[in-house]
Amino acid sequence: MKSYTYERFGGLIKDEPLSCIDHSLLMPETCVLESVAPFSGYYNEQLGQKPLYLYLMLEGNYTFWPVQFLLEKARSKAGFHFDATFTEVTFTDHTHCFAIRIRDLDTYQQIAELQEILKSTGLNFKKKTRKIDQVPASIRLEKFFYLDDWGEDLLLDKQQDHHGYFRLPFSLDKNQFFNLTEEVKFDTNLLYFDAAFAYYQQDEQIHYLVRIYKEGLTPVKLDAIRKRYLMLLNRFTR
Repeated sequence: MKSYTYERFGGLIKDEPLSCIDHSLLMPETCVLESVAPFSGYYNEQLGQKPLYLYLMLEGNYTFWPVQFLLEKARSKAGFHFDATFTEVTFTDHTHCFAIRIRDLDTYQQIAELQEILKSTGLNFKKKTRKIDQVPASIRLEKFFYLDDWGEDLLLDKQQDHHGYFRLPFSLDKNQFFNLTEEVKFDTNLLYFDAAFAYYQQDEQIHYLVRIYKEGLTPVKLDAIRKRYLMLLNRFTR
């Protein structure tokens, strides 16, 4: 992992359409979903043939720390790199499922091997019961953030390229955040970025963030987006 200044535990919330992976690439009868446009505010089509963001759907109820322990065991067994994050996926019909969000695989052929490794640690996978094709879902990640300061109220993600954060003075609900983001993007100088709502706790206080994905992100570009969010913020929280 790259060096970093801050390590914080928190979460990130975003909405994305998800689709089922072809069953021939998976352990039999398991459900794995894929976000083929993980940064829909930036890209509107699949970027390549490597798997980007996969969701291995779990059977039953789980919490972060027991799953984190099992993921550490799986990393020690795997002969390849992968990034895994505990996740809850909720669909528009209010059904929800816990999952493992996977990224950084080199090929789709590694999915079944990774499933076998995770199963050997004690994780149980949900069976595929229906076809899901570009179905909107709300995704809540529980994760550690690895950050560097990047100027006043700006933070650089040291784990993922092109990711930056800035602080918000208070929380927003999902609709407020979505509407605010849409309004921010009306400024044509700020086109082509993707945003998600994030948070972490420090010193007995929750800190609220906006995560920005934009290729070629610089402190100047991130600060311009931050200033427009803050300028419009009160309009969407009345």
